[in-house]
Amino acid sequence: MKRCALLMLLLVFKIFPAISQQDKVVLNLSKEPSALFKSYKFYIQEVEDQRVLPGAGIGKVIALGKEVPIVLPAKADRELFGYWSFSAPKKDQTYLPLYVSIKDFHISEKRVGPNKVTGEIRLSVKFRWYRAMQPIELTTYQTAANYTRPEKDFDYEKLVRQLLDQSMTSFHKWMSQNTGKNPALARNLLLVFKEITSSGDADTVFYSPQRPLIWDDFKVRTGKPGSKYAAAVFTSFGYEGKSYPKENDLVVEIGLKTFMVKSMSWGRPDARTSGTLRHEQIHFDITRLVVEKFKDRLRKADLTIEDFDSEIQYQFLESFREMNRDQEQYDDETGHGLNAGAQAVWDRKIADRISSVYAAQQ
Repeated sequence: MKRCALLMLLLVFKIFPAISQQDKVVLNLSKEPSALFKSYKFYIQEVEDQRVLPGAGIGKVIALGKEVPIVLPAKADRELFGYWSFSAPKKDQTYLPLYVSIKDFHISEKRVGPNKVTGEIRLSVKFRWYRAMQPIELTTYQTAANYTRPEKDFDYEKLVRQLLDQSMTSFHKWMSQNTGKNPALARNLLLVFKEITSSGDADTVFYSPQRPLIWDDFKVRTGKPGSKYAAAVFTSFGYEGKSYPKENDLVVEIGLKTFMVKSMSWGRPDARTSGTLRHEQIHFDITRLVVEKFKDRLRKADLTIEDFDSEIQYQFLESFREMNRDQEQYDDETGHGLNAGAQAVWDRKIADRISSVYAAQQ
């Protein structure tokens, strides 16, 4: 009797492993060189499983007439990272580091008749990357497929791999269509400055080293009421900005204008001398040099693709205050042009700086 009992126990242990294999279907994703996406300009940085029930499970299927779980060998984020990383290019600093979020990845089947099973597979993923440690949402891919099969072994791997490959192909297509067009894909910010030297406004004189001021630019021929000065020129500067993607950059183009307003500038008839005009010209030159300081501020500023506008505005206001300080310093040191020696020093200093600015632009 003891020998018989031992035999029965051995039979149970032999049969149990075979039964446990039918309690689930394990889906292995093989990696084949034919699936490589060699021309893609991104690499897989990370895969995150954001499903309601993350883990290795991806649904339930019919096996030997009953419903059993279908699972991956390891957690879905790890398995899909391994599969996509093999297919996509390896890490390259010039490529986009792609983060993939699994929103839905599920297979479900039901037996609808003798030797007949219907099924559905769903895949939904989101793509993003990080720029300056900020997440940049790119696009999504969502698909589903329905199928009918006989109740026998089924090639789930082929179906799943097809959907996974399609998701990367879809993203590559989106990236190809949006590179150089969508700011979300811009890797760097590129500043471009342009000097605006004309407009349709006859009341405005734009700065040009080839076009110094003349007394006819000062439309008001009487002094400002209560002012003891012989003349005054109204100068200022401004900018016009626009941005657009170009290849991997976001180009921020800034049009700069330095100008004087004729109707707000004045000179008394008895004071319209070459010396007085030269003093007012230096005021115009100082404004032009402040524009160069504004450009330098922007080159050194922490401009980000996410928020470059507010920083440009801030630096513009700081430069405007600097212009007023420089103009006041000039008038204070020259006595508004009455101190001939100080005026000569400023003439040489400003002339040299203006020459340097335009020599550098040649």
